[in-house]
Amino acid sequence: MPMDPLETDYLVVGAGATAMAFVDTLLTESDAEVVIVDRHHRPGGHWNDAYPFVRLHQPAAYYGVASRELSSWTKDETGLNKGLYGLASGAEVLAHFDQTMQQRFLPSGRVRWLPMSEVGVGPGTTHTVRSLTSGETCELRVRRKLVDATHARTEVPSTCKPKYAIAPGVRCVPPNDLPRIERPHAAYTVVGSGKTGMDACLWLLQNGVPPERIRWIMPRDAWLMDRANHQPGADYFEKSIGSAIAQFDAVIEATS
Repeated sequence: MPMDPLETDYLVVGAGATAMAFVDTLLTESDAEVVIVDRHHRPGGHWNDAYPFVRLHQPAAYYGVASRELSSWTKDETGLNKGLYGLASGAEVLAHFDQTMQQRFLPSGRVRWLPMSEVGVGPGTTHTVRSLTSGETCELRVRRKLVDATHARTEVPSTCKPKYAIAPGVRCVPPNDLPRIERPHAAYTVVGSGKTGMDACLWLLQNGVPPERIRWIMPRDAWLMDRANHQPGADYFEKSIGSAIAQFDAVIEATS
């Protein structure tokens, strides 16, 4: 059954980090009205689908929306990040976005949130929104702009099939299933050299799997920066600036 038509200044497709930061700034710097539509049941985009041991690889102070601190500005006292500012967990990131929605966006009266829904883009300024649970649809007229915050098409292993063949008898699981392991395996093979692959290898090592039982298939090397050189706050100012200067010097002196 069709719902009543809606009208808004901005229709934002997606409620991940990019969308949330964009709407947060709109609320601060304009009087615009916004409708946010996302297929997930809560804000956070792909963080909703990530593995349970996921964390930021950067200090939490650098992430989230501008109007609300994600970081507690405390330094880790144990673990691989000891002595550096904390790396927010996936649960903390999701809570940050949910609190932003519930305590800032919706109380403003200028944001309408349509979770578990998808947008059908029309040829002009009128589009359709369909509920994934009830099937109900409504028309939505956009006065200013449709903003596709899903343009990057971010994917995580739990939401897509492997892009390679799996031999018969080989068990292939996303990192989400690692904490559900109930028996030892003779070997563990991690495919991918990005953040997720690194996290999977570190999780296996931290949970007692000997290095010789881990195979890591890396399609390419990653370009990594020392997190200690990219910390927020005055305590790390000289080190951060010094690191940037060293990079510029290397670029100037490079011959190829």
